Amino acid sequence: MPSAVGHPEDDMTLLTRYVQVGDGEAVDALIERHQTDLLRTAYAVLGDAAAAQDAVQEGFLRLCREAGSLTAAAAGRTSVGGWLCTVVRNQALDLVRRRRNAPLPDQVKQPTPPHGTALDEAAILWAVVDRLPPLERAAIHLRFRDELNYEQIGERLGKTANHIGVILNQATTRLRADPALKGIWP
Repeated sequence: MPSAVGHPEDDMTLLTRYVQVGDGEAVDALIERHQTDLLRTAYAVLGDAAAAQDAVQEGFLRLCREAGSLTAAAAGRTSVGGWLCTVVRNQALDLVRRRRNAPLPDQVKQPTPPHGTALDEAAILWAVVDRLPPLERAAIHLRFRDELNYEQIGERLGKTANHIGVILNQATTRLRADPALKGIWP
């Protein structure tokens, strides 16, 4: 229930209601509030919508499991967004590591779409972006698809804005060197 007419309760108030009385609507409000940003972050790291949804669900499950300790240690904090983002990012990176260590199935090489239209070239560019290392791929997606600034990307990926600049520089250097982008991207 809102704290004042038209003013939603802050995250810690909702979480406290969940801890004290098991209020499921409080958790629903937290999910509604944070889910979209968390899905964008997880998808940027994973490049897979279903896996991103799994990572976000795990983040909310962990929030419910640790709600008591989070509210006890709130110390004036009013949001759990940064904490959730860290949990979801780490979950996504763990999934990437598990994929990397899993045996690879026989891969079928897909034909490269013909060049010519801007749509074809964009599809080729994003396909190459999806082959970047996870942090570089995430930074590129968050910067150019979601149009976030360096500070916002840094918050989501647990890096400083300067480090995001380095990551984006490394990613663009890799993209420029990729033969699939010759003639498409300078």
